[in-house]
Parts: sequence; structure tokens; C-alpha cells
Amino acid sequence: MNPERAAQNLEVIRQLMERPVKISTQSGLGAILAGCATIAGAIFDSHISASLNRSDEDRQIAFWINIGVWAVVFVVSMAASLGLMRLREFRRHLPFWTPAKRRILSTIIWPFIAGVGLTAAIMYRWYHGIGPNQWGLIPPIWMITYGLACWGVGQYSINEIKVMGAAFILSGLATAAFFQSDFPGIDRGMAPYLTLGITFGGFHIVYGTIVWARHGG
Repeated sequence: MNPERAAQNLEVIRQLMERPVKISTQSGLGAILAGCATIAGAIFDSHISASLNRSDEDRQIAFWINIGVWAVVFVVSMAASLGLMRLREFRRHLPFWTPAKRRILSTIIWPFIAGVGLTAAIMYRWYHGIGPNQWGLIPPIWMITYGLACWGVGQYSINEIKVMGAAFILSGLATAAFFQSDFPGIDRGMAPYLTLGITFGGFHIVYGTIVWARHGG
């Protein structure tokens, strides 16, 4: 057999063997827990920030509270998602590290770096009083970068991740366009927390419920 043709056949076989594994190990419950953690973080942070954000000293306190709250949300969300996914893999006697996971990591790393970098720049300017308060841009930045990461991961995984990625991207663009707008009954300062709760909270709960129903776990 032609060596090049044999290599192509082996690649096709490997992809066919990997795909069911990737589908079966996605954890819907992990996504639901991550969504709940985000909603809880948004509610807690909004109440704390509303009570402190009145002076330069309060602004510095609120700055560190913001970082602490969302660091905890991130850790809890990642622990729930990755921990439950790994539990499903363990039950199927699957290895911890696979070529599929390496591709997924290479797909999400740069959107994550972009989100962290832009967030750090905005919070640095806010903390030092450089220019107007741009905190409202942080949620759409993370919505778009996270959506791009989900869309990329969807190339190697279940279609529900691509759909959620598209929803995040479109919602992020809409939020960025209207982040300084006034809406009846909504305080402008609370709008970022509302958008975070709806997207990172609500979208993950809906996604997790669908995945749990269609793929189990």
C-alpha cells in the first residue's frame, strides 16, 4: 500500500474513534454549575460595588473585590466543568491528555489572552482614573472572546458548543454597541452585571441542560 494513502487512512480512523469520546465526555451538569456560579458572582459583586463605589478609597476597594469575586467564579466554574468532564472520562477508562485536548487548548488560549489583556487595560485605566469609566466594555469583551473560543472548540466537539459560541459573539457585539445607553428601569451601573448574568449565567444553564438531555451527564 502507498505509505501516504496508509497515513491518510489511519488519520481518518483516528478521527472517527476520537469523535464519540469527545461527545460523550462533555458535562452538561458542569456547565449548569458554572452558570449558577456566574449568576451568584454577578449578584454579589453588584451589591458590593453599589455600596462602595463612591470615593477614591471605595473605588480601590471595589477594584480588588471585583478581581476577587470573578477569580472565585472562574475557579469554581472551571473546577465544575473540567472536574465533571474528567469524571466521565475516568469512568470510560480514557486518558487525561489526548490530541483532541491539545487542539482545544491551542484554540482557546489566544482568545483567553486577548480577554485578560483587554480587561487588565480597562481596569488599570479605571483604577488610576485615566479617562472615563469603561467597565461596561468588559462583559462584551469576554462575551466575544469566549464566543470565539467556543466556536473554535466546536470544530472538534459537539455542535451545541458552536451554537453557544455564536450566541455569545452576537450578544457581545450588541452589548458593546449599547453599553452606554439608558434603558427604562435599568441602572446603567448595574447593566454589566445583568449582561454577565444573562450570558455567562443563563447561556451556560441552557447549554448544559441541552447537553445533559442529549448526551448525558
